[in-house]
Amino acid sequence: MIDSVEDTIAAVATPEGNSALGVVRVTGPRAIDIAGRATDNPHRFCSFNAREANLVRLVDEQGHVLDQAVALLWRAPASYTGEDLVEFSCHGGRAVLRSVYDRLVDLGARPAGPGEFTQRAFLNGKMSLDEAEAVAALIEARTTTAVRAAARMMQGGMRARVEELQQRLLDLLARVELSLDFVEEELELETAEVTINRTRSLHDDLTQLRQQFKAGRLLREGARIVIAGAPNAGKSTLLNRLAGHERALVSETPGTTRDYLDVVLDWNGLPVHLYDTAGLRESADMIERAGTDRTNALMKEADLVIWLVAPPEPSLPPSSLSAGPPLLRVVNKYDLSPGQELADRLEDVDLAISATTGEGVESLQHLVSDRLLEGYNPDSVILWESRHDRLLSDTSAALERAITVLETGSALELIAVELRTALDTLGQITGRSHSEELLHHIFANFCIGK
Repeated sequence: MIDSVEDTIAAVATPEGNSALGVVRVTGPRAIDIAGRATDNPHRFCSFNAREANLVRLVDEQGHVLDQAVALLWRAPASYTGEDLVEFSCHGGRAVLRSVYDRLVDLGARPAGPGEFTQRAFLNGKMSLDEAEAVAALIEARTTTAVRAAARMMQGGMRARVEELQQRLLDLLARVELSLDFVEEELELETAEVTINRTRSLHDDLTQLRQQFKAGRLLREGARIVIAGAPNAGKSTLLNRLAGHERALVSETPGTTRDYLDVVLDWNGLPVHLYDTAGLRESADMIERAGTDRTNALMKEADLVIWLVAPPEPSLPPSSLSAGPPLLRVVNKYDLSPGQELADRLEDVDLAISATTGEGVESLQHLVSDRLLEGYNPDSVILWESRHDRLLSDTSAALERAITVLETGSALELIAVELRTALDTLGQITGRSHSEELLHHIFANFCIGK
């Protein structure tokens, strides 16, 4: 949480550990003065042109050289934070970076909190709140598709969509309030039917935007996919095939897998946590029963379950999955005649594959992606924060109440109240309206130095 935007703050902006280079940054009203006093020639430092790289020597209080670094200055308001900002590109040893950082703090900078640089950028009007959240998402992105989605959001993709909805909502509210001004003259500026249709159109567009949320969440957090089924269905073989290496031991002996195994994959741009689980069957073995319990728990938390069946007879998924995650029924061992016969006689099979030969496995990947993303192209997703989804849901609810009021012929004042609520709620996505608690919640999850 920012104590005061009048403070000058400093942070090591690169992760812990030794590397070729590391960055120490300082921002605030005294940033250039403090950074200059950390060099062996403060007067020269303060005369540097903005956005020019300059080689400097950083020194301690006694004048001993701490490091030779490249300094970059940005002068307010043309900087990331909207304030004076200085970055030192130092040698990347932990002791070097810590000594430079400590020197800046000794000279009057305050240690920065998590996300405080980006929080200042938001407060100084350099970015909207959703764009600030996209900065954290970009840092956390695990696939190139997730990187592109975060970059779209950081460049204003979400803001542009929300602002377009805000403008339509503002226009609708203005028409309703104008009708209120002329209510005594019994002048109807717009029919109730037209107002209902405009409100419904807004509601439908909000619903369409919300449908992106699941796809966006999966791009950011990764999809949890569980391979489950009876013992000897080929679950471990399928995991190895999808992972591209021997991650799981494979045996013809039933019950070989006693606990789950997992791998993290980039699955056509979708981050995936793939789990191979213990086969589900009745057993007196305590360890095998414990593995079965873990399998059931994993399936309940999964985003999708691949239920694998194999000859001679199909195993049925547990009834508890009927209200659980999406389920794909896949016949394995299709390279064998019994597998082909099994696939032919089952009516509810989504796909037939051979984990051993790889037949149908690529189709399985595409089917899983389509089922999880519900037809959304990852290259167009701009929504993935649960906060955004909740706010869009609350906005939709306010519009639904406004439609109900319109349909029952109630007072225009009630309609205006709901439309104002919707407008205020929608504004919280981009930060037009925000609270200190909200900012603390969002930026507390950032890394220090960003």
